Amino acid sequence: MATVGQQLSAPEAGWKRYDDAGVFAYSSGWETASTSNAWKGSYKRTSTIGATVKFLFKGTKIRIVTIGWSNRFKDSKLTIDGVDYNVDSSLSNQDQILVLEVLGLPNIVHQCVFTTGSNGSWGDWDAVDIDADGRLFHPDEVTDSKDLSVGKRIRFNYLASPGIFGTLSIGKELGEFLPVIPASNNTANGDGYFIMLGTDHKGDKLLLADRNIQNLSWDVMNNCGIASGSGLPITGMHTIPFLSGYSSSACAVSASTEYDQTSYNAWKAFDGSDITYWTSTSATEITESILSIVYSTPTKITSYHLHAKYSPKRWVLEASNDGFTWDILHSGEELTSWHDSKKSFSFNNNKDYTRYRIKTLERHVWNGLYYNGFYSVQLFTAPEQAMVLRLPTGGISASDKDNEWDKYITDDQIWNNVNHGSWTSTTDQSNSKARVIRGYNGLKNWTSGSTDLTTPGRGFRPVLLIESINNRFLILDGTEVKTYTSSGWETVGSTPPTDDMFLNKGMPDLSTCAPFLKDLIDKSNLKILVSKPKREPTVAHLTAIPVPRIVKMKNDTSFLGVTKINSLTLSGTEKGVLRVAISTDRGTTWEAKQKNGSWATVDVTKPIEFKEKAMTIDDFNSISEWDEKIGQARNLRCAFYFEQSSSTDETSLDSLTMNVDLLDSWDMAMPGVDYKYGYNRNTNLRVLLLSDGDYKINVGSGGSSGSTITEVDGGTF
Repeated sequence: MATVGQQLSAPEAGWKRYDDAGVFAYSSGWETASTSNAWKGSYKRTSTIGATVKFLFKGTKIRIVTIGWSNRFKDSKLTIDGVDYNVDSSLSNQDQILVLEVLGLPNIVHQCVFTTGSNGSWGDWDAVDIDADGRLFHPDEVTDSKDLSVGKRIRFNYLASPGIFGTLSIGKELGEFLPVIPASNNTANGDGYFIMLGTDHKGDKLLLADRNIQNLSWDVMNNCGIASGSGLPITGMHTIPFLSGYSSSACAVSASTEYDQTSYNAWKAFDGSDITYWTSTSATEITESILSIVYSTPTKITSYHLHAKYSPKRWVLEASNDGFTWDILHSGEELTSWHDSKKSFSFNNNKDYTRYRIKTLERHVWNGLYYNGFYSVQLFTAPEQAMVLRLPTGGISASDKDNEWDKYITDDQIWNNVNHGSWTSTTDQSNSKARVIRGYNGLKNWTSGSTDLTTPGRGFRPVLLIESINNRFLILDGTEVKTYTSSGWETVGSTPPTDDMFLNKGMPDLSTCAPFLKDLIDKSNLKILVSKPKREPTVAHLTAIPVPRIVKMKNDTSFLGVTKINSLTLSGTEKGVLRVAISTDRGTTWEAKQKNGSWATVDVTKPIEFKEKAMTIDDFNSISEWDEKIGQARNLRCAFYFEQSSSTDETSLDSLTMNVDLLDSWDMAMPGVDYKYGYNRNTNLRVLLLSDGDYKINVGSGGSSGSTITEVDGGTF
């Protein structure tokens, strides 16, 4: 067992090693240095005091392996969950020395920060060893797409054969990181990160790969649908990385028989090659053979792909969690041989399993012999959210900055740009047959190329769109949480709702259940429950037809000061149903005029009767005998019935207009304000009116000794 200060050029048993690239977040001041003696030929170095490297890891132990030399910092430190451990890189003048070992940690995710010291000239970062079944994470990494927000990243694995578009897996570590310059043979087998940039116009999460993942021509991507405006929907994600042996961190494979263990091993069906293959030993037509996959974590498989060397005639795909009880997920039968052919199959499966096997029940003959063998086998899982893959936009000219590349690609280090151009979906404004390439010979450089180019230096950097419709809905009926199925309302639990309720029983939308909300117990106080994705604003919209409403006036309108009611006019909007009833006895009895001219009593507490017997606005406005109807009480109040026939109806009442004659009313005029008066002779009263209006002049006789007024005029005073 290695000790601190010794060279450790490879991880020991029980450990696995991570290189200096990919999962680590570096502060400014770090640079990449190349040497054949470093792990995988390169390492990071800095002369900056206090420079940092941040990462997370899950496991119980950790080792730091780096460059050792006498001029290296003696007082650097690794901080794990707030606890500092000293790192002295000057212990030995050699590469890949063990400078720190920490054991006995709890098996959880640990937060780590490496900080360079001040006692020395250089700090280095080459490799980290952790538990063989552990994992390192970038500080901004999430493993579930629902946890993505701007700046966060999620790991992906990409597998591709030469010159063709491959397949994706999202959220798991399935291999080492893809080279930042794609392989010259146009293949791909490795990991990268999708980094979330924001959301698009539909609210879908917008992510971009942190590197070019493959050399492909624009034409190949266009034929797949990736270069189109709408992109390529991702309906299945692979679960098995390309293997170079019987096991990886993701899974282990085996077969019931192998023709030999030199050239036809079981893992050859998973090595990504269409040349090598697994084959069983020769047997009879009905001899069973089994190809098994055991995952390190439970996995839900919904489809699979077979490229047959020696084709099966009848077979089943089975799954198990204990290796004893097996469920048949799919049965296959091909009566015609399909040697050297490819076929894909899909099925419904909502359960996670750790073990899967393809069991051949009957074989097709080949040259008089019965083999069973596959060039390639892949099992797929369906994404929980709809995903689309496309190219980024790049600007129609060098001066056009309104595009995704110029908006988001601003840092060489984050986006691993090494002057390797990336195809975009944009057409060159000056050449309709060329497509725009960005990042070639400079991060912001703009150029274009013919669509058939596969020249190294022009790669495929995909945009990933993740649909944000993972909302699920439940209904709270009193204290019961319910969902609607084809069998009717189903109670799934009591409040408060849990994540499992939403995941397993939540409705994707409310359109199916809306017509049946009226059947619930507490329908007057329903609540719509929404599973809200983290850090995403969510609004639930319910379009529905409300139940009919009855509105009654609380007080009377008095007509005591009216001698005659000429007309009463209601105005409003009647896109639906609006009915009116009246009361002349303060709301004790309600009536409506019928088509035959008679008045009928209306029970306004019964919506059906109210709707049938009450008046329309036109009926109300046509009434002319209001004085007779109101009588001596001279009071009137109205009740209204509102009903919408559809969710777009608008039913409203705006005003009641009255045309009436008021009773006469006379006020005593004030002398000096309303009039002046005087006598120009004993029998003549002269009056000057100072205000407009009608006047009554009451003249009485004088006393026993007075004169009698015989004339009133308006002459000049």
